[in-house]
Amino acid sequence: MGRTKLKKFIELKSFPNVFDQEQEMISANLKKYFANKNSYTLEVGCGEGDYTVNLAKQFSDRNFIGIDIKQARLYVGAKKALENNINNAAFISARVEKLTDVFKENEVEEIYIPFPEPHVRRRSIPRRLVSPEMLNVYKNILRSDGRIHFKTDDRDLFQYSLEVISKAGLTIIKQNSDVHSQENLTLAETITTRYERYYKREGRKIHYVCFRF
Repeated sequence: MGRTKLKKFIELKSFPNVFDQEQEMISANLKKYFANKNSYTLEVGCGEGDYTVNLAKQFSDRNFIGIDIKQARLYVGAKKALENNINNAAFISARVEKLTDVFKENEVEEIYIPFPEPHVRRRSIPRRLVSPEMLNVYKNILRSDGRIHFKTDDRDLFQYSLEVISKAGLTIIKQNSDVHSQENLTLAETITTRYERYYKREGRKIHYVCFRF
């Protein structure tokens, strides 16, 4: 591990807004951190936490949590939240398939999935963040009226996700195959991640779908 990366890793451990799935009493610690009984909004595979930080700025009465297995990615968003006194944003180092170990039934009101790894190899398909396996995880923690927002630049992944959503009999609230060519966008469509800004410069189309169980 490089010296800079090690320094960030050590610093991350001291952040009050960062938690680890393996910690004991993580659910209780999250409630203590937010100091309210509000539901959670998750950014799954959050990377640098663009959605978590931006949404938390706009909705001070809601709780936002960025989820990513790689702690180095969490550093940027967690530090930005602390530096800007954004106290309704937190981050968890966790595997998506283990979210039911962290959150209880009906604890989550909304889920954002921005630009996940496409997992192109056949054996890796179940690890896609919109797959039958992952939908079962979300269903166990999401409120009955909860929504899931999915964004990607990968057309094949988008088509696969739409097929999964259709086969599961889920309701599509909005679908957009080229976000940056459209007007009257929702908030979920307008927030951009670092990756999205890069993809936009390359001229790639950004695909988006919002759906619910």
